[in-house]
Amino acid sequence: MSNRSASILAEDRAPANERLRASMVAANITTEGLAHHLGIDPKSVERWITTDRIPHARNAHAVATALRVDPYYLWPMLDERHRSSVSPRDELMACYPSRGAVPHGLWRGTLDQATSVIDLAVSNLIFLTDAVFDLHALVTAKLEAGVRVRIATPATSPERQVGLMDVFPSLAGVPGLRLVTHPALRADLYRADDELLVTTPVDGLTPSLAPVLHLRRVGPAPLTMGYLTALDHIFETATPLGAPGAGL
Repeated sequence: MSNRSASILAEDRAPANERLRASMVAANITTEGLAHHLGIDPKSVERWITTDRIPHARNAHAVATALRVDPYYLWPMLDERHRSSVSPRDELMACYPSRGAVPHGLWRGTLDQATSVIDLAVSNLIFLTDAVFDLHALVTAKLEAGVRVRIATPATSPERQVGLMDVFPSLAGVPGLRLVTHPALRADLYRADDELLVTTPVDGLTPSLAPVLHLRRVGPAPLTMGYLTALDHIFETATPLGAPGAGL
């Protein structure tokens, strides 16, 4: 058999949903285990892996929660049939003219309601100490409950003397918490499951006076998907805290 024929056969045998298969392997969850968790027949899970079949939204979100990933990462076409009915306006919960106009309890309350994912990409660490004063306790409790938590902050430099360990030193010892630095952070992005608080930077305007968007992802997410993609890019290209060049 030629190498080309072998390659074609290998492609034919490859799972139709490699993202789902890989996520199950990473989470150490078998087909039977996932089916039992969902209360369905294992053959349904097998079909999700080996065909292009998309589960009902309820099962898709339950799978994503169990695997601690985004359901739209597993099934990008999820809710495609509703795409024409969703507009960016549907995802905009509120727009605040400045950070001071945001109800103070919203910052922590949004994170406190998370059940699967918390992502913080924060350029303003001093503000974070006020918005979520008990960040260590909140993060610890969420990780113990199975929530994935990632925090990205700017790298320290002669121009930026304050780093994450200066304001939240106890976070360094929290098991399971991913701490990274990124050189290009400008906006503050808070994500808790499907809700986001986004501080939008404006050139020449101090961060405290920048507008803040409160977003909630709906269906294919015509508005929020850009911010969710940005978060994934930040964490994929960031440097683990404490690595050479990351700052401390």
